[in-house]
Amino acid sequence: MQGPYIDSIITGFRGRRLQQQSLKSEQMQLLPTQAGTLRILDTGSNKHPLLMVPDGPCVLEHYSDLIDRLSPNFRVVCFDLPGFGFSYPAFGFNFSVSNMAETVVEVMDFLKIPCAVLAFTCANSFFALHVAKHHPERVSHLILGQTPSFQAMRQWDAQIIPQILHVPYVGQLIMASLTRKVSMGWYDRALPKRNEQKSQFIRHADHALKSGGCFCLASFVQGLSQTQDSEISDVSTLTLLIHGNRDPSHRHTNFLSLRDHVPTADIKTFKGCGHFPDLENPQEYAQQIRQFVYSAA
Repeated sequence: MQGPYIDSIITGFRGRRLQQQSLKSEQMQLLPTQAGTLRILDTGSNKHPLLMVPDGPCVLEHYSDLIDRLSPNFRVVCFDLPGFGFSYPAFGFNFSVSNMAETVVEVMDFLKIPCAVLAFTCANSFFALHVAKHHPERVSHLILGQTPSFQAMRQWDAQIIPQILHVPYVGQLIMASLTRKVSMGWYDRALPKRNEQKSQFIRHADHALKSGGCFCLASFVQGLSQTQDSEISDVSTLTLLIHGNRDPSHRHTNFLSLRDHVPTADIKTFKGCGHFPDLENPQEYAQQIRQFVYSAA
């Protein structure tokens, strides 16, 4: 799969200077990995580690409130995945589910985190499932948001993602020219109508893109489309799925289908939330995580 080479070239022109400028607190740093140089935020402490990754085009800045609510109980590590925000992908990185999962493990190794809660959402959850299946000793709990089975996600992809983005090279070039337009349009499809938080979602994402951030959606969907169900199934890790019931893009999705991969998954619905229950209702989301992790311990 050669299409992602385009994205690595395009993002490479941004240079390390823009990444450095995106480090807005002492808790942020740039981490060199095989997948590229990643922007991460680490709250530190000896508390139980919890890893999160933004659901693009969201970036670290979208998660500040949720991180603040979780940090009294967890060492929170949040990082832009390669190809998103200010994590520029390495030349040749192919965005496959296995490579994305190994990137998560590499971050944990670098930060000397032997085991953590993985709190991932939407398609990113399949990376967390891959880690839990292939490195079960590294994952204590899975907190997944807005995630059905991979078969259901294929159907969602066919309905929501323009098929042209699945075409190598062409998809990357289209996204390069329409990144901000696609990013802003996504929030219209992902949030309930008249959502009061939409302007804040758009402001953070657009500022990141104008400041040098990336949104390599074509490479992401092309890499994810190669996933086999066997790579992410038969997961026995304690798992909580939280989904919003007013996500226009997932209007017909059956979230119970996640049990195709995690038969024992606990599933909760956040009424009134759209595609981002973690960001739309961070107080309740953090409370659910605390209860699930510490009551199951």
